[in-house]
Amino acid sequence: MRIMTRILVGIAPLLLTLLFAWLTMEGYLNLGAGCKDIFLAVPMLMWSLAFLVCCTAFWWRGISFRRLIVRSFALATGLVLVAWAVLFAFSLFI
Repeated sequence: MRIMTRILVGIAPLLLTLLFAWLTMEGYLNLGAGCKDIFLAVPMLMWSLAFLVCCTAFWWRGISFRRLIVRSFALATGLVLVAWAVLFAFSLFI
């Protein structure tokens, strides 16, 4: 049961991101930006993949469940922010 819970917690953001992208592409979900709504799925997908990798790595290291979630959330958010900052800096020089 504990293994299934950890797997579900790691995969849930990815599944929700894919559901969000599908609903947006099919037109069931409209956030008012037209075709640009799907671009919201890109950072969400990056975050959910980073969260899944961090959860797996921290689980492999034997970190407790609560600390695993908190650390994975913080690290995934930090990685997305760093990627955003790098892409923003790159766009300034082009």
